[in-house]
Amino acid sequence: MALLPGDAGGPRWDRLAVEGDCRPSSADRGDASAGPFIPWRALLRPFAPLLPALAALALAAIPARAEDAPDIAWPEAEGRASISTTFNGSPITVGVSSRTAGAVDSLTWGGTQFINAYDHGRELQSASSYDGFGECLNPTEAGSNADGAGPTSTSLLTHLGTAPGRLETRTVMAYWMRPGERSENCPKGPGSYGSPRSDDVLAKRITLGAGGVPNAIAYHAAFTTAAAHSQATFEAATAYMPGTFSRFWTYDPATGDLQPLEPGMGEQAKPVILSTPDGSRALGVYSPDLPQKGQNVGYGRFDFSHLPGEGNATVKWNCVFREGAIPAGTYTYTCFALIGTLEDVTAGMSALRTALTGQPGPPHKGAKAVPVEANRETAPFGQEPEADPAREARSGVPLYVGTRPNCNAGIVTVRSDFRRCDTAPIGATSGERTEQTPTPLYVTVSPRGSAGVVTTNPRHLNGTARPIGFVGPGGGGTPLFVGTTPGCNAGVVSTNPAHMNCGGAPIGTASP
Repeated sequence: MALLPGDAGGPRWDRLAVEGDCRPSSADRGDASAGPFIPWRALLRPFAPLLPALAALALAAIPARAEDAPDIAWPEAEGRASISTTFNGSPITVGVSSRTAGAVDSLTWGGTQFINAYDHGRELQSASSYDGFGECLNPTEAGSNADGAGPTSTSLLTHLGTAPGRLETRTVMAYWMRPGERSENCPKGPGSYGSPRSDDVLAKRITLGAGGVPNAIAYHAAFTTAAAHSQATFEAATAYMPGTFSRFWTYDPATGDLQPLEPGMGEQAKPVILSTPDGSRALGVYSPDLPQKGQNVGYGRFDFSHLPGEGNATVKWNCVFREGAIPAGTYTYTCFALIGTLEDVTAGMSALRTALTGQPGPPHKGAKAVPVEANRETAPFGQEPEADPAREARSGVPLYVGTRPNCNAGIVTVRSDFRRCDTAPIGATSGERTEQTPTPLYVTVSPRGSAGVVTTNPRHLNGTARPIGFVGPGGGGTPLFVGTTPGCNAGVVSTNPAHMNCGGAPIGTASP
């Protein structure tokens, strides 16, 4: 995958090993090869009478820049939206804008900006590349190379939604290169498309407090491809950061092993963290689905801190998935960003791995404990093993239900990205057992394939589960049912009384 600096003056994707090396353009190297200086006014003087007509023709040749879809209503001034939660006494705030068609152009904590938004190829965003064309078949969420550092995007934002701790967008992605254009990162030449905007759609969901870990940010990306491809590279999430994040690390959340990485460009099988030299600020990336089977890559890191010009120097990590031949359709991936100090990030990443997989983590050497209580109301992901089960049962836990047909529709879970399927919030458990809420609920911790499923059985599938509160007729929210037929979803909580055509019985309602 990848791309690099183009005419807009800054790096785009960064070519990964499967598609060759990556080299800055001559403009980014600062080559002084433009030849002798000739005053431009002297050149233009003979054509002065024609300039108005020439200007009109030039404007007509520029492709129209997309505005947002008509029903987009930005809740904040200057076309912005944001969500926020508190971690270690400081807000984590994620912001998106009209300028970037809903891509994340701001992520702050502790008074520090973690995102470089110099042009439309930076940000914290998603992109894809197909069939070995590199940048010349490269739908990009935030916009195109031609958008440069400007105020508008060729991509089209068609949906924007926010709720406490959760943000959703849907964007028709621009091609990075305009029709007929090519860059040094186009090994097969220009793509065959004729429009500056692709027909591919990115649906993105961002959730704060993933897995009950308050400094974890879930980034769920669903790419809908309009055509079949012989090969696809999905950069599910990439974060371009200021060049001050100059220390590169690799971390194994299973063992707690943290090792420095050489600055530069590369890709590996273990998560990547970028930090400031003193470790007081860091941002890392993790996915339980990486590395993919048979691969030893997935986490990339790239150093463009040498780029000249104010605000242009940048570094980045990414979270990458590769597929072979694919039909047109939707392909979903989830990556998690961890933010805070370097100690916060490593501790949070290990806690998140435990929460998502049910596998124990390492005794974290010298790392700060990750507090959960302060984030209780802004953690739609649901609290998982790292949290105190007794405290969870007292306070209640948010619940979600699968909404996509043939993708766990109807199953109730504590995870908003359960099995990478679409979900919707349906309320929460009650924190106290009363006459109106007498039925205890549990969430499975193992085996991995069922982790996150809500059940009435504390030993569901002979695995382990922990209490998450109570439901009953007094909940007042969404009706819930439990499977009753042995061997047919017995014990699984659903919103469908006949889930999977199995028998079910009412157990009450979620608390609204």
